[in-house]
Amino acid sequence: MAREIKRPTTYSEQIQILKERGCIISDEGFCRDKLQAVNYYRLTAYFLPFKSGNGYIEGTNFERVYRLYEFDRKLRAVLFSAVEEIEIYLRSRFAYFHAHKYGATGYLNPENFSNRHQHEKFIANISREIVSNKQALFVKHHLENYDGIFPMWVISELFTFGMLSYFYNDLKIQDQKQLAGELYGTTYKIL
Repeated sequence: MAREIKRPTTYSEQIQILKERGCIISDEGFCRDKLQAVNYYRLTAYFLPFKSGNGYIEGTNFERVYRLYEFDRKLRAVLFSAVEEIEIYLRSRFAYFHAHKYGATGYLNPENFSNRHQHEKFIANISREIVSNKQALFVKHHLENYDGIFPMWVISELFTFGMLSYFYNDLKIQDQKQLAGELYGTTYKIL
């Protein structure tokens, strides 16, 4: 039997709950502002390292927990920015390599991939991304002017990072080796 869903609490009640659990709140206005901006539930995840039984370790204060949240938020922003650069670079290089080796629409031919490649799943993922992005100008353009045929350098713009990883993983080993060596001077397994 499912538990009853909790009722919503006010900001004042949330502050009181934190205090009852042993959280030191020296500036209730600051605490209220952060609860309004971030959400009590999101912040509770940052209290987990300070948990002790039904409360918090002695000396746990809201400002410290909030600084952890801020550090995490800023670190995530830096990492996402770096990952985005890497993703765009790899997408560009993989598309260039594949199109020049196998042709503009070589990705549509399962023969251009390894034996483990699940081509139907790959094409289904591409189709899903086309439908999800059908309002994008470049997608509309290819749907209207090229009967929905997308060259590799265009379709790769719709690849998620997971699809890009899947694409590389399913390339023929010699293609992986060539890309890994040219791009990073490393082995295909490391890339």
